[in-house]
Amino acid sequence: MFHNGPAGNSYNWGRMSFYGITGTPTVKIDGLAASSSSSTYNTAINNRLAVPCYMDIDVNMVGDENGGTAYISVTAEQAPAAGTIKVNTVILEDHEVATSAWGGYNGMEMMWIPVAYPLGTGGNVLNFTGPYPQTIEVSGSYTLNSASHPYDNLNVATYVQFSTGTKEVLNASFIDLHDTSTGIYDTEEPLEVTSSVLNAWPNPTTGTFAVSSLVPSGTIGAVEIFDISGRSIHQFTAGSIENVHIEETGVYFIRLTADTGEVVNAQVAVIR
Repeated sequence: MFHNGPAGNSYNWGRMSFYGITGTPTVKIDGLAASSSSSTYNTAINNRLAVPCYMDIDVNMVGDENGGTAYISVTAEQAPAAGTIKVNTVILEDHEVATSAWGGYNGMEMMWIPVAYPLGTGGNVLNFTGPYPQTIEVSGSYTLNSASHPYDNLNVATYVQFSTGTKEVLNASFIDLHDTSTGIYDTEEPLEVTSSVLNAWPNPTTGTFAVSSLVPSGTIGAVEIFDISGRSIHQFTAGSIENVHIEETGVYFIRLTADTGEVVNAQVAVIR
């Protein structure tokens, strides 16, 4: 976590505050400092790697070198321990050579510099209620400065973490920004979303939820929500995130229909 030079931004300051750090942090594994013997440190790492993981993370980035939207799905395979759980995601730049603006780091190659944070500096709370496995989906937009941050140098780190108590990270994902499957592309070889995408979260919901939809470039689509009897209760144009509120409990069906004839279906359960 940088706290000086151009990387002294709100994300890093927020992370330092989260951990109560006021200076350069010390790397530790379960409280064991990296200055320990290599065999002791390796044992601590292996012990941590042996702990079963019950959180799965799926990250899809849609956009280009100027920005876009991050779509994140987190699945809990079982009920998590008590405590507030958040998901955070940050776009990082690697291999930047520091200028004089970095002070004593001038001329050095810098790694993992935060440049954008689609879920803000504090992340999003995940309220798992069951039944399990349960998937919660969140999304957030981001803006990039292509002149300052070469697109080929960008990565995405996403992590699910307790925001209280031990502050343990339950799982993490680290991907190259333009190697994602839903359409992030670099400036030399453009790729596009080739099929429509439809998601609803949280699911189940107590009545208020969001529906996100994407269609390939040049395609027009419509999204419609039906109750179990087939009655249409809400309609909107595909290609954005729509906030929906439904009073009556039950299972509702969501359909995205593109002008190409493609149809994508999803469903959401409203409970009390």
